[in-house]
Amino acid sequence: MYIRFHGNYSSPFTKQPYGIFVLIHHLKRDGKLSPADLELYENTKNWFEENLPNPPFYRENNNAARAVTWFKDCEDAWPLIERLQPLFDIAERYGVEAIKSIAACPPGKVIYEDEFQITVVM
Repeated sequence: MYIRFHGNYSSPFTKQPYGIFVLIHHLKRDGKLSPADLELYENTKNWFEENLPNPPFYRENNNAARAVTWFKDCEDAWPLIERLQPLFDIAERYGVEAIKSIAACPPGKVIYEDEFQITVVM
């Protein structure tokens, strides 16, 4: 199974709902985060950047594939998923809906995979 945490509005680029990191980034971009929540977001984002592999096409060609990433529902990924809690807390404080989607099969064509996640295109 695969898990994705996202909002209730979609990216015009991917045509898929924005993921949890982008939801909180939008609050940052719009100047809505308190200093404490901004620090919490930055610390959480930085931890993931250091500990979760970044699919190479995200940094190489700015996601020209229009892909989205899903966590694997596996023992290796659960500690990372649990580290998302600060983002869920921020979303709740600012009234941003964070949705958990589950897919039994890859929800698109898999173009990247590691031990924690898959990246798919529709």
